[in-house]
Amino acid sequence: MKVGGRDDPESLPGLSHFIEHLMFKGTPTRDAKAISREIDGLGGQINGATGKEATFYYAEVPADGFPIALGVLADLVQHPSFLPEELDRERGVVLEEIRSRDDDPEQCAYDIFTSGLWQNAHPLARSVLGENKTIADVTRDEIVAFHAGSYRPEAMVLIACGAVQANEVMHLAAEMFDGHPAVVASPHDRRTPVLASTRTSHVRSTGQTHLYLGFPAPDVRDEDRIAYDVVNVIFGGGTSSRLFRLVREERGLAYEVSSSVIHYSDAGVWLTYAGVAPHNVDETVGIVLDQLTNLLKRGVEDSEVDLARAKLRGGLTLDLEANVNRMGRLGSATITGRKILSPDQLIARIDSVTAGAAMDAVERFVDLSRMNMAVIGPEARIEVLEAVS
Repeated sequence: MKVGGRDDPESLPGLSHFIEHLMFKGTPTRDAKAISREIDGLGGQINGATGKEATFYYAEVPADGFPIALGVLADLVQHPSFLPEELDRERGVVLEEIRSRDDDPEQCAYDIFTSGLWQNAHPLARSVLGENKTIADVTRDEIVAFHAGSYRPEAMVLIACGAVQANEVMHLAAEMFDGHPAVVASPHDRRTPVLASTRTSHVRSTGQTHLYLGFPAPDVRDEDRIAYDVVNVIFGGGTSSRLFRLVREERGLAYEVSSSVIHYSDAGVWLTYAGVAPHNVDETVGIVLDQLTNLLKRGVEDSEVDLARAKLRGGLTLDLEANVNRMGRLGSATITGRKILSPDQLIARIDSVTAGAAMDAVERFVDLSRMNMAVIGPEARIEVLEAVS
């Protein structure tokens, strides 16, 4: 479904995620127990997940169970009952999920960081889970109205991977789903996010201090996306990366240190994270900033690019071993408007990245003056932030 956390009403953050939970609680023809029994009877599994830009529902079953599984999915996403008693029960489940998040220092730190990552209180800054008060107070009428406006045919994509025939999928889909739009469109207006260049410090009673740095990055349709991914692998995207080697292996400053790229449909962000003891904050920040400066001034070596390309190729090959990963790749591309490449085409794109192309991509986006930085831990490290202003 082309609806996620960024599409929640401003007054109801977490609504998309709450609705994802409620989808499994019954329809006019199946109650929650019947949904579970039909899938369990096939030896399969059914689940869902909500992200910033999309919500997905999936079933994994033996091939001969495909018609039944598709029928269950089609029914639950299009015709949820939203029975008041089920709503109240699941309200409690989601509130417990929020409490579980709040008990996780690293997840809390990430949510604090992302809350200040985008300018003008952009919806991408909100937690997908929402807030206790929102979930506790949202009404059935609000839920029904949001579902009716969001779960429309033009916002739906159907992906089938495995031992299926295209003609059978098309035939069953025509019978089970209402409408067959030619273009996937968001039912909500979305404004383009812009990264905020801020330095923030948040005092939390945690054992570690959590460090986050963010820079702009390509969106999913940008031609520099793959080249940027190559640089990310070199910088902090694995155990052979510069940051892992320097911060963890050589200095022993952190158990977890990494970088990653998130490509949204209309923006991107390059994140660096480290969890360190409070007295190691200054040294760790210094290493990260030195390495960023070194990257911008001296670029990357051909041998590093070769290793990064091999890692990306291998990761893609292993991912393709599982149908759920194939499904995710195809669905994500369709929902975000990214061109769908065959595995061979994607590997060819990875192999075409040179050291020069990789650095051209980074230089388009990375400017230390545009950095977003957050320090979250037991001490307010304002002096660290001032040092990198």
